[in-house]
Amino acid sequence: MPARRVLMLLSNAYDPDPRVRQEAVSLLAMGCDVRVLGWDRDSKAAPRDRIDGVEVERVFVRSTHGRGITQVFWYVVVYFTFLWRGLRTPFDVVHCHDLDTLPVGWLLGALKRKPVVYDAHESFADMLADNLPAGARRAIVALENLLMRRAALVITVGDKLRRYLEDRGARHVVVIGNWKRVDDFTRTAPQRQEIRKRLGVPPAALLVACITQLRPDRQLDELIGAANVDPDVYVVIAGHGVLAERVAQAARANPRILYPGFLSGVQIADYTCAADAIYYGFDPLNPNARFSAPNKLYEALAAGRPLITGDFGEIGQVVMDAGCGVVLARYTVEDVAKAFAILKDPRIREQFADRAAHLGRTTVNWAHAERVLYQEYSALLPGLHEPRHAAIALGAAPSIN
Repeated sequence: MPARRVLMLLSNAYDPDPRVRQEAVSLLAMGCDVRVLGWDRDSKAAPRDRIDGVEVERVFVRSTHGRGITQVFWYVVVYFTFLWRGLRTPFDVVHCHDLDTLPVGWLLGALKRKPVVYDAHESFADMLADNLPAGARRAIVALENLLMRRAALVITVGDKLRRYLEDRGARHVVVIGNWKRVDDFTRTAPQRQEIRKRLGVPPAALLVACITQLRPDRQLDELIGAANVDPDVYVVIAGHGVLAERVAQAARANPRILYPGFLSGVQIADYTCAADAIYYGFDPLNPNARFSAPNKLYEALAAGRPLITGDFGEIGQVVMDAGCGVVLARYTVEDVAKAFAILKDPRIREQFADRAAHLGRTTVNWAHAERVLYQEYSALLPGLHEPRHAAIALGAAPSIN
């Protein structure tokens, strides 16, 4: 049987997008040819690329995020370009990542009589709450309701968002979270100690990692303030964004605050595994917080690391249900410092870590996601190969030392 062809539409340049990459690589393993058609707003990447066996074609329309309602003019140009290139590309399924690619993806599917997959990474209208008026957001919700009811398959990142989309009329929704491969987040005890030694962290100190976008909504001031008052705690804050200089200043003022800059790929796994706990900050009042299921949650579970986070979204629910960390009532210096005090107890920290590792090994991992992806895509494209990870027992993933 010839390879089945999947066309993925993406509103970023795929450099690569971690979630999209994992899905694309898994589909390759099932015997699909995968082509990503992405929007490069900065015109910095190559027009064509091949990454991990995935063919990538980029559309260059210069723009920025946060333009508000005026962004519609750039989308019109991008949509016409996607439509023209998509009509010239043979495909058996069009896979639309996020709502901003779904209208043109639905049109391509209708014109070529091919099934449409809608991959809802987040609640799109809520994500735009700060940039669009209420009327525009209502129009976006109405458009999403109309199109996702016509999709052959809707994929989303967590149970809260799944139920929300089902309540709005989506016919068939499955959860494929931003889950990670456990192997990628496995380090031996000597490897972890070597990373800590390079960072200058004493063996007995509590090391908390925060690898994120350095923005005001990430509750970084509270994390820095708590680190400043506890001499037994080291905090590594990594990433880039508008608060990068503030974090760098805090690191210069306090040797226990470490700022290595932007991390990617294996570096994220190294620092996550070397830490004793993972901090995730977000604004609980953000409309999208109610569905929050961030990468940091699943990186921590894959590495078997406790979490410190707020009482919101999928992340707060998972941490409370599994008992694998501290859920803050509020993001304040005092509350974060109390979380540090709890996690400094080795016995409690080990209990949290064991529960996180168990969840990461059993169900919340990419082996499970790959099995769901295989089952759903096999219904759309019969004859796919069952990937190795989809066929093995999920409990057989290696333990975290």
